[in-house]
Amino acid sequence: RRNRDDENRSAGAGFDRDRWSVLARQIGLIGIAAPELWGGMGLPAPYAVAAAEECGAALYPGPARASVLLAAALDGIIPDDVPSQLRSVVQDFLVGAAIAGVATNSNGALAEFSDGRVTGRLVAVTHGTVADLVVGVVESVDGPALALIAPAVRPTRVERIPVPTVDFATPLADVVLTEVPAVLLGQDGDVAALDRFRTFEALLLAAEQVGGAEGCLAGMVSYATMREQFGKVIGTYQAIAHRCSDTAIDAASARALVAAAADALDDGDDVAARQLTLLARAEAADGFVAASNAFIQVSGGIGFTWEHDAHLYFRRARATAAIGGTPAELRDQAVVSGCVDLLVRASA
Repeated sequence: RRNRDDENRSAGAGFDRDRWSVLARQIGLIGIAAPELWGGMGLPAPYAVAAAEECGAALYPGPARASVLLAAALDGIIPDDVPSQLRSVVQDFLVGAAIAGVATNSNGALAEFSDGRVTGRLVAVTHGTVADLVVGVVESVDGPALALIAPAVRPTRVERIPVPTVDFATPLADVVLTEVPAVLLGQDGDVAALDRFRTFEALLLAAEQVGGAEGCLAGMVSYATMREQFGKVIGTYQAIAHRCSDTAIDAASARALVAAAADALDDGDDVAARQLTLLARAEAADGFVAASNAFIQVSGGIGFTWEHDAHLYFRRARATAAIGGTPAELRDQAVVSGCVDLLVRASA
């Protein structure tokens, strides 16, 4: 409860840096995805997914998802090939001392990479007002590419413009860069690497949403087994029991898709991973939104107040559901990509 009150409603970074340092360094969140070459464990995707789900359940406001994504993106990059100034920021990031951000304009590059520097605009960067290291899509000589950009390197010209968002626990900002040091992650025009990054990004978001739905369910069950009305615990009434059971079923369905997508990604089946991730995102988004609605309804009058956690889940559910397309659009993309054939093979 203190985590949500003190961090989710705070100004500035929006999270407790000391607590983040404990999570990143002592608990080893970043090391889960960071490759061994950079001092991490390089664990399979299901481990990162499990961590993202727990962060979602707790509504953790820190840069957890962005950090795992950035750490995983270091795979294949040799430390000695990274310029010293940029490498220093990366090393600070790996021990939780530098903050990571992810630009969400992954469908179109608004920044250009040339001669080891990036100029342009990164749109809706997570924790963009304080991010020291950002991973995003840039336009290179050979087309769109993934880049690791270091706004923290001085002297550089960086303008950070806060972006309004319904989820004030996860601040966003547009970051305008002028000749900021950067390095490409992979080769110029490596479409496969870019697609894998986008898939992993969407998969972690889906896992967070599943965790958020579980957090709503836990709050609903706790209240429904404690609150009495008309001489009975309200959880004994069918209307309440059914809302709780529906939420549990929705969360389990989304979790199964997330797990299947993580396994496919770990097995190197990029096509199946992409298809399953699209389905998982759609299912998780719908489930989290429905769960946040149910949490408010089951909680009664107190659920509509800012003193209760329900509105925080409600905000997070709406904000994450708007990323990367609506659930209907995600399902359409999955069908176009061939997920029907995938499901037919799975049932055969």
